Parts: sequence; structure tokens; C-alpha cells
Amino acid sequence: MRILLISIKGGSGSDVYYKLLKQGLDKYTDIKSDLIFIPHIFEKVFFLIPIYLKYKKIDFSKYDIIHTNAEFGWWFRQKNKLLIITIHHNPFDKEFQKYTSIAQKIFYYLWIKPNFKKSLLMADKIVAVSRCTKSSVVNYFKLKKNIKVIYNGIDTDFFRPINCGDNKNKKTRILFVGNLIKRKGVDLLPKIMKGLGDDYELYFTSGKRTKIPKKLKARNMISLGKLNDKQLLEEYNKCEILLFPSRLEGFGYCVVEVMACGKPVVITDYSALREIIKDEKNGYLCEINNVDDFVDKIKMARKKLDDGGSFSSSRDYVKNRFSLKVLAEKYKKFYKLMALRKYE
Repeated sequence: MRILLISIKGGSGSDVYYKLLKQGLDKYTDIKSDLIFIPHIFEKVFFLIPIYLKYKKIDFSKYDIIHTNAEFGWWFRQKNKLLIITIHHNPFDKEFQKYTSIAQKIFYYLWIKPNFKKSLLMADKIVAVSRCTKSSVVNYFKLKKNIKVIYNGIDTDFFRPINCGDNKNKKTRILFVGNLIKRKGVDLLPKIMKGLGDDYELYFTSGKRTKIPKKLKARNMISLGKLNDKQLLEEYNKCEILLFPSRLEGFGYCVVEVMACGKPVVITDYSALREIIKDEKNGYLCEINNVDDFVDKIKMARKKLDDGGSFSSSRDYVKNRFSLKVLAEKYKKFYKLMALRKYE
């Protein structure tokens, strides 16, 4: 069996998903796969995708299954080939749309929506990366098709506990990872840090944005800029708590990655995030937009650590649910079942 993983490159978690899926299939299964990224410009001129595919001379005949994203997936459909599409989040969810500009709304509703809907109709099978994402799409599009939920996976051989030395300044080191956008709850960070006071410090990444908003320039908030994977691993291990007040996530890679390093997380009790952790076991769930709740839960995590408590079991929890091996084995079973039904 041979799978073609193909997608328009977006510089987002979707790209990570396909890279990790191929890595997992190569390492843990006998399934052969190829990964092709289409240049990002084709998101704006998607109607030129067939011309690009012909120009690149992609031989679709050697594949049994074509696996791609929902946004423009139907453009990759080939005769007599199974088409699987993955939904990473619902861009038409009301919580997502709250934090988009007028221009973005026009793009999503006039450009993305018709293609998204057509992909849902034409796909032989649909995968969602969380139950929340599945529910949102089914309700919004009144979808009759069954959607299979397969959670994303991470490389737990890479994201692991490492020795980065002790926290010498004795202040609780908190970490935020993500793009500096309102949907990620960035506007809540200064308020949370003010509530925590000077005994806590927040280190935050800039994601794709390099310019730091003025509101994030406070004495107990330190920018780390844009990090590569090795630097990110170090920061996960340096921190004592991950803070992630995001208002909407299709999955939440950073949460699982830091848990694989044995660290506690304080996250929003909303969207897919609530599916990742066990509240007060390996992390803490907070009411969306409730600054006081985030402050209280961070202090609870701090107290547990001070009392000798450990979150090291989070690593085993992640390995058993969100590792590359688990991801690959689930997709191997899924692909083979799809292929078998094709020839029934």
C-alpha cells in the first residue's frame, strides 16, 4: 500500500501534522508514503492547482490513497483513488470568527468555504483531529457523513525530560508558546501575570510574529523570540508550568509536547484542549477568559510542586495516547480498512 500525503503549505500545525504522520508511518509501519507540499500561493489561486500538478508530473497512479486537508482537498481527487481529508479545525466556528478581521472573514466565507464544503462532499473518508473539531464541523455543515477522530501525535523520543540546570532566580518560570494573536489568549497574559505578581516570570515565544506588542512588555514578561525545535525543547524543560489560555484549538501541540517533558499545564477548559488532559492530575483547566481562575490554578500547580508533588507521569500519559507510534498504528489500521472496503 502506498499513500500520498499532499497539502498546500501553510506554515501552521497542518504542516507539522503531515511531517509527523509520514515520520510515524516510516518508522512504525510497513506502509509506504510520500509527502508533497504545494506552495502557499496556491491558497490564493487554488484553481491553478491542476496545472501545477501536471507541471510537476506527479504520478498519482502509484498511490492507493490520497490524503490531504479539507480546505482544498477536492482539487487533489483522482479517478479510482480513495480520497481522505483531515480537518484540523473549523475556521467557521463562531469562536474562531470572533478574532478575524473583515478581510479574513471575506477570505474564509467567499474563498475557503465553497472548497471546504465540496471537499467534505467528495471525500471517501473524513478525519478530525479532535472530538470538538468533529462536532463543530458536523453541526455547522449539517454533515451526514461519519467523521473518524484520530488525535495528532508528537515525537516523544525528541520531546522528553532533559537536564537544563536549576532555576537560580527562584521565581516560578512560566512558559507560553504560540503566535501572538488574540485567539491564543495573548491579551490575557499581562492580566494573569499582574495577578501573580513578581514571584512569577512568564517567558513567551513570538511564533510567526517578530514584533512584540507593547502590552507584553512588562518586567515579569520576557520574550524568547522565534525558537527552533531544539530551543523549544530546552524551554519546555526550563519552565515549571506551561500557560496556554487559548480560546480555540483544533488540538494543541504545545500542550502535549510540554507534558511529554513531564511538566504541568494550565489551559482553557474549552475546545479540544479539554480532551487532552485530566484536570488536576496532569494539568489544570480554567474557565475561558477568567483571569482569576488562571491565577488560582497556576498557584495550585506551584503549591503541588512545592509540596513535593510531581507531574512526571504526564510523559507516560502522552506516550500512551499521543505518541508517533500510536498515531502511526491508528492510521495503518485506518488506511488498510479503507483499502479493503474499496475492493469489497
